[in-house]
Amino acid sequence: MKLVVNAWELDPEFKYEIASTPGGEHIMRCFQCSTCTASCPVAEIVPSYNPRKIIRMSLLGMKNEVLSSDEIWICAICQMCTERCPQDVRISDVMGAIRQIAEKEAERGNVEIRSVRPVFEKAFMRQIEKYGRLYEIGLSMEYYKNVHRGLILAMMELKKDFAKLGMRLYKKGKMGVKSMLPERIKRTDEVKKIFESIGD
Repeated sequence: MKLVVNAWELDPEFKYEIASTPGGEHIMRCFQCSTCTASCPVAEIVPSYNPRKIIRMSLLGMKNEVLSSDEIWICAICQMCTERCPQDVRISDVMGAIRQIAEKEAERGNVEIRSVRPVFEKAFMRQIEKYGRLYEIGLSMEYYKNVHRGLILAMMELKKDFAKLGMRLYKKGKMGVKSMLPERIKRTDEVKKIFESIGD
């Protein structure tokens, strides 16, 4: 299948926007050798995933196509591509920069993010910010609530999955009596300072 690119739909400033976002500084070093894709363990499982292609589309200025793609959320950040890249592009970091831009554009209503990964990541970080450590039950409740537009609806739709998840967590010691309530670390003020320093 050939991809038709209309020159008038390209955004020549997109690569500069990525390069000015923390993590994306080296994107223009890429010379398309495909070492990243050849090294990627995710690409072995998801054959359509191609980091080289995402970088190429970004350099061409295919902003909407890149930011609305589900593939920018697949990267496992294993750093294999970064270790092997002969140009030190730091692809994992570039993917992170692209995701930051995608979330900003989604907030403005310019693109639609279909992946649930940013929902999970935000729920995860909120637990860390609030308690200084991961609170698994709080993470599960917030994640399913946001994915299914309400916790009650989520529980109705996923009650079997919730039961299975609950049993797995219980067997791993994550849902015992002690873990039902969140446990805060003693120095949560220091964690809050970290979040304040990095902003939203």
